[in-house]
Amino acid sequence: MVDQVNRNLQLLQAFGDGPLFVRQEGDEFEVDGIQFRCDYAHGSRADRFYIVKQVPHVRQYVDLCQRFEGGVIVELGIAEGGSAALAALVARPSKLVAVDLEPKRLAALDEFIAERDLEDQVRAHYGVDQADREQLGSLVDAELDGEPIDLLFDDASHQLEPTRSSFETLFPRVRPGGVYVIEDWNAEHIWRHGVVRSIQEMSPAERAEAFAGQAKGPQPTEQPRPLSDLVMQLVMLQAIPVDVIASVSINPFDVRVERGPATLDADSFRLDDIVTDYFGYLS
Repeated sequence: MVDQVNRNLQLLQAFGDGPLFVRQEGDEFEVDGIQFRCDYAHGSRADRFYIVKQVPHVRQYVDLCQRFEGGVIVELGIAEGGSAALAALVARPSKLVAVDLEPKRLAALDEFIAERDLEDQVRAHYGVDQADREQLGSLVDAELDGEPIDLLFDDASHQLEPTRSSFETLFPRVRPGGVYVIEDWNAEHIWRHGVVRSIQEMSPAERAEAFAGQAKGPQPTEQPRPLSDLVMQLVMLQAIPVDVIASVSINPFDVRVERGPATLDADSFRLDDIVTDYFGYLS
């Protein structure tokens, strides 16, 4: 039935209670006196943050932060502040620059920074569009004063073009050996898989009714290309000897791109200038 399809689609979006964000052992934990809860929810406080990651993802996140302890970290996407607060505690970075498109400041993160005297190390900026190359590049340059980035997490829009834009803007600013992480690269695939599963679970009569109702409504517009197109570009870039990327590793939570030794111009670096899709993977 139409209601069943809508209900299943709503579950896919409701990370807090739906199948993409089920409760797991260890999804509440404490670091240096600060409580963290893995959940898609609002209401973080300076002593208790929500972090929009599942438990296995948090473990990977912590491992990466510890690997680059004392380094320079940039985070695109603040949400409820859980990731930034966790990185500040476990990595103890020399500088952590976090940005978000949301213009309203997150009071919980500001209070956490102030209470821990981290104003010089942890800097949060709001109203920053990851697709705005000039704004993003200028902000990071001003904050880092020429220091290269050791570790970058992109947990912002999860959309192809904005994510590609910020990658091309900031990857040249990552030091050789540093890692650029793109989170939730497979979100569109998970979404479509869930839709298909929802339809498959329906009876033939329910399926016919659902699609009959859909046919009477507004016709869908052409869907934008998924973020996995960027992942394919990065994989293809490894196939040619340009030393831009040292390695690409992919897991269900993120893609990790290790910077190679090639000299990159921060103003002109574009993947399309380097990668040719000879075999039509992106067509």
